[in-house]
Amino acid sequence: MGSSSSRVGIGAAADILGVSTSTVRELANRGILTSTTTPGGHRRFDPVRLRAEWDAYTDARATPSAEWTQTHRLAGLEEDEVWRSLRTWLDDRLDPLPDSARTILAYAVTETVNNAIDHSRGSEVTVSCELDDRNIRVTVQDDGVGVFETIREGFALPSVLDSLVELTKGKRTTAPSRHAGEGLFFTSKAVDLFDLSANGLRFIVDNRIDDIATGSSHATGTVVRLALDADTARGLADVFAAYTDEDLAFVRTTPVVRLTPAEGEFISRSEAKRFAAGLEKFTEVTLDFTGLGLIGQGFADELFRVWHREHPEVTLHVSGASPAVAMMIGRVDPSFLDGRNG
Repeated sequence: MGSSSSRVGIGAAADILGVSTSTVRELANRGILTSTTTPGGHRRFDPVRLRAEWDAYTDARATPSAEWTQTHRLAGLEEDEVWRSLRTWLDDRLDPLPDSARTILAYAVTETVNNAIDHSRGSEVTVSCELDDRNIRVTVQDDGVGVFETIREGFALPSVLDSLVELTKGKRTTAPSRHAGEGLFFTSKAVDLFDLSANGLRFIVDNRIDDIATGSSHATGTVVRLALDADTARGLADVFAAYTDEDLAFVRTTPVVRLTPAEGEFISRSEAKRFAAGLEKFTEVTLDFTGLGLIGQGFADELFRVWHREHPEVTLHVSGASPAVAMMIGRVDPSFLDGRNG
């Protein structure tokens, strides 16, 4: 193992691997990733050994018992055609695919392929599936401009980094006449693991441990990886119910504030305006501050005073606020912290 000075903490280890700190901690607890512990109780990892152990772990997991692949021209393609072919293949091997998994995959695969058809500006899409025992992994890859660049262009955002938070809102689409902006949002909530790579960025939603992570990517076009246990207890109707009302209208959302890129040392008023764009389409918004150490006073004022005064019909909730974040919010209006304004 390398010298103690070359070892890195769990946050840096997560950045190296492009996964969340929760994933690194879990694998270290299981003995898959080797770490040492400082006198203060903090884990330290040797970067070279870390990468080697991660590669061995992912290579072992990536050996499927069965594979299926199709490549299609995007022009004239219908997404249900792809799903019917994949469903038949899965039914033959799972005797048949259980109903809950079937419903989730039908939604996820058709929405993801449709996104490539309507938004990628590419020419081809390749859809593949790996079946390892009863673990299903689907990959959808197109050769287009990349989903984060498409979002950046469509909303005139400063950079592709600003596109990340848009995926956590829902109801954000660059083609409002044809789409409601819900497909990728609900897909990311329905599968066990949603892994999206494009334009140098990687966005991961791990519903098994209720975590979101970001990283870097060298993917060409857009690559979406979906993982689902064939015997999942999750139901698609339950996923929708968490964000819809009794009339099945999409009225609730939980945007992740830490994905908002900061131009300075903390996110400020200008970033708040971009972050809030589109939230007026909902009646209930839970602002997820998990993992964010500080926000600017301008950010708090813009969201909790200015924006909320302009949109009093939207109920704002606060989740995961650190003491420093809570202090900034409380200086604007403490009622948001105790639920009186929610």
